[in-house]
Amino acid sequence: MLYNVPSSPSVIFCTVQHIYVHMLELRRKLAHLILGVIFAYLVVSLPHELVVTVNLLLIVGLLISAYLYQVHHVRFFIWLFEQFDRPSKFTARGAITFFIGTLAAVLLFTPFVAALSILVLAVGDAVATITGYYAGKHRVLNSKTLEGTLAFFVSTGILLAFFVAPVAAISVALVTAILELLTPPYIDDNLILPVATGILLSI
Repeated sequence: MLYNVPSSPSVIFCTVQHIYVHMLELRRKLAHLILGVIFAYLVVSLPHELVVTVNLLLIVGLLISAYLYQVHHVRFFIWLFEQFDRPSKFTARGAITFFIGTLAAVLLFTPFVAALSILVLAVGDAVATITGYYAGKHRVLNSKTLEGTLAFFVSTGILLAFFVAPVAAISVALVTAILELLTPPYIDDNLILPVATGILLSI
């Protein structure tokens, strides 16, 4: 049997637009993951003072970019934030809080611990969000899903096992996964996870 598939330009446009919007979280979190991995590498590769300077410049640059987007509607930043940012009153909130979290880790911990803390934030949070958003079926708390939390635990545990003892890797992964789940919506886990991970790895 043959089926009539709608092929009008308006239907095709709406379909493509739906897919494009639906993939926003994937684009956001892949960027989150890649930037986090790169920055973690810089933390253990560059002098401490230079890392702090780069981190501060990234925060300032994001604030300026958000201002140029909101007030002056600069075309490049319109494209950038439409590609990688959730629509909200606080433009680039996720990216800004991410780099505030990395700055806290860099200032509070040794380069090795800071880099691992940033990797946990970048990898664990990205994998949890992507899994929960696209495959999550069982909502647990604050719109977060069981599948996302398990993905955070597994990905973080595997990641840490390459750098620390297995028991420590599993323990830190478990505690940070629970913390990520329990963090209320009004507190950004970008600020909580790097510091909590660093403290746990320093014990």
